[in-house]
Amino acid sequence: MSAETPVVEPGWLPAAPDWFADALQCWSASGPQKNRGHAYLVVSEEAAEANLFIRLLAARQLCLEGNSSAPCGVCKGCRAYRQGVHGDLMILEREEGKRAIGIEQIRSATRFLQQTALYGERKILLVQQADLMTPAAANSLLKTLEEPSGNCLLLLSSAAAWRLPPTVRSRCQTLRLPKALPTAATLWLAEQSGWSSEEVDKALRMTNGNPVSAWDKASRDPMHFSGALEESFSALEHDAAHRGVPEAWSRVESEVLIERLLPWIEAQCRRADLDFLRQEGVSWMLLHHCVAELYGRIKQGATPGADILAAEVYRLCRSRGHAAFSEVSRDFLINLGRLGVSG
Repeated sequence: MSAETPVVEPGWLPAAPDWFADALQCWSASGPQKNRGHAYLVVSEEAAEANLFIRLLAARQLCLEGNSSAPCGVCKGCRAYRQGVHGDLMILEREEGKRAIGIEQIRSATRFLQQTALYGERKILLVQQADLMTPAAANSLLKTLEEPSGNCLLLLSSAAAWRLPPTVRSRCQTLRLPKALPTAATLWLAEQSGWSSEEVDKALRMTNGNPVSAWDKASRDPMHFSGALEESFSALEHDAAHRGVPEAWSRVESEVLIERLLPWIEAQCRRADLDFLRQEGVSWMLLHHCVAELYGRIKQGATPGADILAAEVYRLCRSRGHAAFSEVSRDFLINLGRLGVSG
């Protein structure tokens, strides 16, 4: 990122990654704002990446300077956007503690779209992870997609577009984001975060090579990539004394805990020593299966109690070396419903 081309960062948004260029070009090629379609579906392998893209589009549309290539960052529209109080923008996402985007949220959004724009010509609705809408919510949104109210723009994001009803998908123009190449991912994350190369590499490893997910997690929790959790995981193997659930586990959300635990388990599973495979390989694979199943259900919207989940996962991990671990792991999978993560 050269000093000659300063990047405006509206609100919580970073600079647009280079691999967004083709999709942004398709967006620009669709014509001036007044002639553009009213509904777009942005699809990526990572939810955070698709969310970022639609937020970037919204920032460009709400800039009163009319420069679609980048928001000015100083006009009234950009200032309102930065402060999260723009009257022509609504962002819908799954509410905390909920498993899905409900119909009442969509009805509220419909009422919002029916109002007169306050700043410019268009009301803008962002639906982040639109695939989390309930069937009733999706049907309610379908009515708006078919008969939009006034001059509005709907931007939907998804990393699992196949979960959306075909009727919703067919009424949106689709923009697909490519996966970032390793070099581009490393460069972008380093520029946006200011981290050292070691910190960038670690963050990318922990997010399966996705820099936007790494940036998103770090922006929400600056300690997300600290080593406290990894140290607590290692202590499971090397500390024979039972000290209870580690303090580091109680300082993070359940999804973050499991998301960080999985790669650590995978690293243990990758040991190639034949003696290790004969003696411990099966138990590590069983542990990975249990934690991966739990993580998958949480990603689908399950909201288990954090304290109970941490205690159960800790007990599962501590039991891995015991002779009866196969029974423990089986009981853990059976009891997922009791933990609030039934499939």
